[in-house]
Order: sequence, then C-alpha cells, then structure tokens
Amino acid sequence: MNRLNWHQAVLQNMVDAVIAVDDRQQIMLVNPAAERLLGQQLKEMQGQAFFDTFIFSNERTQTEIHRRLESVLQTGTPSIFADHTSLTNREGRHQAISGDIAPIYGHASKIMGALVVIYTGKSELNPGLRTEDLHSFVTNAPIAIALFDKNMRYLATSQRWIDAYHLDNEILLGRSHYEVFPEIPNHWKVAHQQALSGTTLRDEELFLRKDGSVQWDRWILQPWYESPTSIGGILALTEDFTDRKHLEQKNQELLEQLVASQKIESIGRLTAGIAHDFNNMLNVIQGHVGLALLEKDLHHPLYEHLTEIRDAADRSTDLIQQLLGFASKEDHEPRLVNVNQTIEEMLGILRRLISEEIELVWEPESERCFVKMDPSQLDQILANLCVNASDAISGIGKITLKTGNREFDQDFCELHPGYLPGKFAVLAVSDTGTGMDEETQARIFEPFFTTKPAGKGTGIGLSTVFGIVQQNQGFIQVESQPGSGSTFQVFLPCRRDETPVHFQEPAFRTPGGTDEMILLIDDEPMLAKISREILLSLGYRVITATSPRDAIQRMIDFNGTIDLLITVVVMPEMSGKELFQAIQELQPDLKVLYMSGYSANIMDEHGINKEHACFLKKPFSRDELAVKVRQVLELS
Repeated sequence: MNRLNWHQAVLQNMVDAVIAVDDRQQIMLVNPAAERLLGQQLKEMQGQAFFDTFIFSNERTQTEIHRRLESVLQTGTPSIFADHTSLTNREGRHQAISGDIAPIYGHASKIMGALVVIYTGKSELNPGLRTEDLHSFVTNAPIAIALFDKNMRYLATSQRWIDAYHLDNEILLGRSHYEVFPEIPNHWKVAHQQALSGTTLRDEELFLRKDGSVQWDRWILQPWYESPTSIGGILALTEDFTDRKHLEQKNQELLEQLVASQKIESIGRLTAGIAHDFNNMLNVIQGHVGLALLEKDLHHPLYEHLTEIRDAADRSTDLIQQLLGFASKEDHEPRLVNVNQTIEEMLGILRRLISEEIELVWEPESERCFVKMDPSQLDQILANLCVNASDAISGIGKITLKTGNREFDQDFCELHPGYLPGKFAVLAVSDTGTGMDEETQARIFEPFFTTKPAGKGTGIGLSTVFGIVQQNQGFIQVESQPGSGSTFQVFLPCRRDETPVHFQEPAFRTPGGTDEMILLIDDEPMLAKISREILLSLGYRVITATSPRDAIQRMIDFNGTIDLLITVVVMPEMSGKELFQAIQELQPDLKVLYMSGYSANIMDEHGINKEHACFLKKPFSRDELAVKVRQVLELS
C-alpha cells in the first residue's frame, strides 16, 4: 500500500470528524465521520464556507471558533475549543462537541489551510480510543515517524523510523529517547520541551550517520493531545532529503560558476575595449614621434628624448598585448621562446601582482630553456601561478621561480605516473604558504574550484594553466603539505636543440608612394589626422573621413579614381567590411586595407576572410604602415 492509500485509509476509519479547509476557510475535504455528524455528503459541502455549513449553538461561540481558525491560518499555532460547545445538524438537533484546529503546510512551509477535528460526546474525548488510533497510524505510516509520551518514552514508531536510525523495535518501546540516543545535542532537548508546551517546530539539520557519512533531515515536532486540554506527548517526523540537498547545492555551484564565467567574459570584453582605446592613443604617440624623428638628426638635443618616448610607447604596446593574452582575446602564435628571458621581462609585472610583503626570488638555470609556444600563454602561466602562490601566503613570505631542463625515459615514466617521456624545460613556482591536503590537490585544476572565500577567487586560474600546458603537450606536477607550502612544476617540451635565428637586418629603406590616392577613414579624429600626415610624408595623396557616411559622400564628391581604402573594422554606423562593399559599388576594382586596435580575431567576428584581406594592427609605426600600404597596392 502506498503512502496516499495509507493516508486515505487512516482518514476513512477515524471515528472523529475531520474537516480540511483552505486559507479562505472553504471546505476542501471531510471524512465519513464528518458526513455522519452533519447528515450531508462531501459533494454537498465541498467548496462551501466552513461557518455556513457548521452552525454552532450561539453567535458568541461561533465568533470565538472563527477567531481561533483565523489565528491558526495566520500564525500556525494549533488551537482547541472546549467540550461544552454544541453544534446544530441538518435536522436541527444540538450535539455537544469539542475539537482542535491545526495548520496544514504546503510548499516552502507556507500555510495552505487548516485541519479541524471534532470530537462528539458529553465530556472529553475517550483518550484510550484516540491513543489507539494514533498508535495504529504511526506504526503503519510509510514515513519516518515516532510517538513519544510526556517523558520522551517511545510509544510507537514506523518501520521507516526504525530503518532510518538503525534501531531495534523489540527493545525500543517504553525506553527513553535520551537513553536510545545518549549523545543527543542539548538543542534537541530544548526543542522537545517546546513541543511539550504546545509549540509545533520544523527545521532542516545535518546529521552524522553511524557509518561516518552525513545526511540532511527535514523534521517536524508536534504535540499530540490525550484530551482537548492535555498534551500527551510528542509526534516526531523526519524526512531524509540528502539527495535533494546535494542537487540543490550542485545547482547553486552551477549558478555560481555561470556568474563567474559571465564576470570573466565581461572582464575580457572590458580588457579588449580598453586595449582598443590604448592602442589608438599609442598609435597617435608613435605617429607623431616617428614624424618628429624624421626632422631631427642623431645629434639634435631632442633626438634622445624622442627615442625614449618611442621606446616607452613600444613597451606599452607589449603590455597591451599581454593584457589581451591574459583575457584570451588574442590569436595564439607559437614560436620559439626563451623561458629565462621571458621570466626576466615579466618580473616587474609579477611583483606588482603579488603582495608587497612577499619576496619574489628568481633563480634561472644556467642552461638554455627554450620552448615553442605563444609567448602570451607563458605569461598567463607565470601570472596565474604567482597570484595563486601569493594568495596562499598570509603575511610575510617568499615565492621562488626556478627553471631547468629534465629528461625522462619510458622506464622512469612507468614508475612515476603522470610523467611523460622526453626532454622538458621546467618552470617551478614555490611558495611558503599554507599548503594543501590531498583532497584539495585532487581538485585544484577543476574549473571554478576554489578554496578562497566568496568574492576572492573565480577558480579558473589553475584550470587555465592546466589547459595551456596540455595544449602545448606538457604536464604539471604538484608537491604540497598542509603548513609546508606548495611547489608547482610545469614541464613543457624543450627545444634547446633549436636556436632562434639571429641575423643582421639589411639596410632598410621605407617604401614610399607614387602619388596614389588613398581614402582613409578612422572614427578617432586624432588618429585619422596623424595617419594622414604619415601617408602624405610617404608620397601619397589622402582624403580623410571620420565616419562611414562621410567617407561615402567624399567618394561620391571625388572626381577621380581611388587607389586604396584604409578603414578601421569597427565603427558605429557600419563596419569596415560594409563600408568597403558600399564603396565598391562606385568603384569595383578598389583595394582595401583593414586596421583595428582590437585583436586580429575582430576580422572573424565581422565576417572578413583573413586569407583574402590585408590587416594592420594598431598601434603601428610609420614603417609598418608604409610596408603594408605598398603590399596592398602591388597586389594583382
């Protein structure tokens, strides 16, 4: 028999009248005893107002019971009414009754109605009959439920209660609950006393099982009455909802991960936008400096100052590229990288990423450490590992960077799981932080896993490192003990047999123009101005515009042939591609050079085929612009 059938059987066989009303005091359900009491069937009473159906002996009594019912619906506190109350049935006969009113709870512990139980007779309820019915209900209930007397001795339990708490029913009845559970927390004893005083309590709590596992229980403590005015003990009901709780926690974790990923995406977008604006400004600086250098010889007092400005702008450009790399907004371009040199160039940035109380120590290997990967990815590995090490240190501490070369054969790898055979450059980051236990170490590379407080970490730093290392056919080893700090060793395939090609660049002559006409559009007026000056200095004629509509109008007004369109990719009115297509209708053989302060990915995002289009990334120098313009013009 399922739970619903049990409840129906108990309700149908109770000798007392039971009436369920909703929160508007309309009758929803009655049992046969209630039908007999009034001489009406359920279909006649269902949906009717309780006090239109149940007529009490006088107005004062009806008003009092009405007040009690409203109080139960509002507060959830059970109420009883005295046995001298009388009820008038359909035939007009008066019958002495007593009863009690209890709340009915629905979803999220919201009161959805009330249960009115009416006892008939000239005096108080026959306690023996009610206790027997209650014992029967508890014993046969398909849920975990137990019946206690005033001294918290077991009177009855369901089989589910016995199974849930691993008890022996044969020696349970009559024993004190505190004897069965001698280590019961004091707050439970307080709750029992509150229930014995007439209060219904409900809550959720985490319990430790005998096998060491934990379970979440939802519980209710409710007094039961041996007479309308006398509490006989407590009815306790528990529900194991551990699986549901774990699902809720998992859903919460997924929600937090979604929020974190959205934050990261927002940071990436913000970084790309800032990089775009910085690249534009750097391009203006580099353009003016480049033109100024053309007018000054090596011995001019301003020449050294101008070269310093140019070099600072170049270093700023490299910094922007690193920011785009951290935000994963740049295409990966693997090339031979000197690990030691990269670390030395990054030390200034790394020191700004960690706490001022932490010492950063750099111990390079004397041998060459070369790997083939995108330099921005190596920057990401360094930054994430150093930030992670810094967060593990509370107060004063030390982070040590080391490099080296290692080689592993197949026999070694078989004895040391996680290692791969081959030659590797090793980057080790050690800290004097709190260290990690084995359970934490097993999860540190999981996306969004973090041991940091809420708002202090996203849980993607180490997973990013892990992904980059795997992408470059490497592996990571971690050594850590609680209280003894941690060491992360990154092994990347070593290319020490390869050497970056160093060659003496031939004398370079900046290619100039031969009076070709260029239509230049840039929505940044300062950049449009300096780009025009550079092109004029190279021997081109230039028409400039700062908006797509302006560019189209200037093309229409120009009475001649345009040799090249130079346009930014992203603009408010229309994209560079859309502008090029519009102008092509006026001059089909027009050539185009795209430029942007965003990453090269912007070409894909705007549907421009990089294989069939020329692109110049901002900021660019005078020489870079000269070379690229000449290349496009000479394309057949």
